[in-house]
Amino acid sequence: MGKHVIIVGGGATGVSLFSRLPGAAGISSISIVDPHPVGLGTAFGTTDPLLLCNTSVDVTSMDPDGESDLLGYLAGRGWPVHRDDFVPRYLIGQYCRERYLERRREAEQAGVRVRHHRCAARTISPAGAEGYAVELADGRRLTGTDVFLCTGLDRPVIPDVVRDHLGNPALATSVYPVEDLRRLPENSRVLILGSKLAAVDAALVLGRARHRVVMASGSGALPAVRTRLRRPVTPRLDSAAWHALSPDSPSLDREVTRLVLTAVARAANGTALRSQTSTATRPAERLAEELEIAATGRAHWQDTIAEIIQAINDLSASWRHTTRSAVLNRYRHLVARYISAIPVRNGRLLLGHLSDGTLRVIPGLPQRVAPARDGNGWQVGWDAGPAEHFDHIVCATGYHKPAFTRLPDGTLCLDGAPGRGTDPHISSDLRVCDALTGKPERIWVLGAASHRRTAIVNYLNTAAHQSKAVVDRFAAATPEATSLAGRLA
Repeated sequence: MGKHVIIVGGGATGVSLFSRLPGAAGISSISIVDPHPVGLGTAFGTTDPLLLCNTSVDVTSMDPDGESDLLGYLAGRGWPVHRDDFVPRYLIGQYCRERYLERRREAEQAGVRVRHHRCAARTISPAGAEGYAVELADGRRLTGTDVFLCTGLDRPVIPDVVRDHLGNPALATSVYPVEDLRRLPENSRVLILGSKLAAVDAALVLGRARHRVVMASGSGALPAVRTRLRRPVTPRLDSAAWHALSPDSPSLDREVTRLVLTAVARAANGTALRSQTSTATRPAERLAEELEIAATGRAHWQDTIAEIIQAINDLSASWRHTTRSAVLNRYRHLVARYISAIPVRNGRLLLGHLSDGTLRVIPGLPQRVAPARDGNGWQVGWDAGPAEHFDHIVCATGYHKPAFTRLPDGTLCLDGAPGRGTDPHISSDLRVCDALTGKPERIWVLGAASHRRTAIVNYLNTAAHQSKAVVDRFAAATPEATSLAGRLA
């Protein structure tokens, strides 16, 4: 009997995994569960050419090694592209979609049956000798020997201040799909809650239509800007010293700072970090200074980012989830600004909107939001200053990470509902562990779903590394030795 694989999630992570699976021996069938077309998830499902991926072609590839597979894909279709370029996200969606269709044809020609189920998955439960049963939202039940959870970020965080107004047509709970923003009446006054990547997308789409926009967040800080994000040819981090770091050391923050600053100095041939960044406090001034730094080739810090992401993931993989979260929380501002920096082109567009007065960025979320008395739009009250009227509010405050909980009977719930069961343990090889024995099951987590074991997951290069390692382990693992379902049969 061959292996029957179920992949929950058909975005870029799911495609990255799928593209490698048919090469593993013994697979009879692969089922992909996702309500959306495979390859076109939240991140890359947009069709708007204005929206760029904030990672360069070099690291936005389903193959983590060698020349970027995305680079070869685009060049083969006539795109004049360089490894450092930031390309429109719809192109990456097309890349994922076409790679999926190519690998599907190859798998089916090799005798592997492939099915896409246009539905959401709700639970995973032991199914005796069959392995696992995946219950779908429409009531159907799929069975498989192995399950791979590749769910992405699709549940937006809703700020408390607007939670009571869910369902109001003048409130968008997510930036995506941006087609909804394009349908707003002319000359609308729009409040964006948030100031990071999704908020930048919203501001660009609304700014193009000449709406008047206020962007508000707790920090009031925009991401930094960069001209590239590439894998290093020569490592800059002191690997031995980095991997000797302990999360329990009282000097951890000092040592991390020293190692990162040393790495940046090596990338900059000794140029001080203070000349690579801006210390201005006003968003427009800081953005203008950082654009000038990037334009003159002085943003050397950007050439350490890919290495630092991988180093953080490698170092913290063995830490407890609570420890990893606590440490990363201390660096949240730096992660948001520099690891999640935006392309220079986006920075220039934002600066143009700031300069002409159609965009304003302010620190602090509103204290009060209520429907306007005339029924049109909102009255928004701030901690200081008069209330303001807005025609529309857009939530751009991020997404909840996928949450899985284990019920006493062994069922794994995928809906993330609070108060249902306990958080499952994830092994170092990205497998969900049996709550009773602690042994890894044949349920694997990748991409955003692996956040309880992997620090920085919203990054295709991370998912590509995981896919390669997981498929190797999957091919070597035997159901009889590791499956909870097999032990219950």
